[in-house]
Amino acid sequence: MSNIQEIETSVGTFMADRVEFYENGVVKSAEPEQQVFFSHETGLYIAYDNTPLKDEEHLPTLEFEPDGRVKALRTVGTGLICRSKDGKALRIGAEWRPDPRETGANVLIPIRIQFLENELLVTDSDGQDHHLPLDTYEIQVDYLTDNIVMGGGCGDCSTCNGCCSVQ
Repeated sequence: MSNIQEIETSVGTFMADRVEFYENGVVKSAEPEQQVFFSHETGLYIAYDNTPLKDEEHLPTLEFEPDGRVKALRTVGTGLICRSKDGKALRIGAEWRPDPRETGANVLIPIRIQFLENELLVTDSDGQDHHLPLDTYEIQVDYLTDNIVMGGGCGDCSTCNGCCSVQ
């Protein structure tokens, strides 16, 4: 059952479904109907998960702190290029993986980025956590626009012919 409503948040006003609120009336979490852009000291992020799994997992695309700040986001459209001071480089972005529903197809699995004090905590498509202290890593936002288009699949999965698993 859809309950789409217009909500006001620290990142703007947008239409969203599955909105939860704190007791103080501040939005706790939401599922935006379109991409929502969020500016952070490390770059401009796109909060967006248009994958078929988002409705089954019931994991919110946007999460907020009680004071309204963004706590975390899930995204297929934003990746990260991370360079540590000791020269190590790491790229994290949504990846195609076997469908956990065991359909035999590959699906795009979003990443989750948590905005903690002085660090990012990123959960990759394999469920692995990456702690990225901001005083140790230079973070560059990487836009994965092909994922936004391809991640939504073809529509109704009950009539799936496997086309969304084509990479």
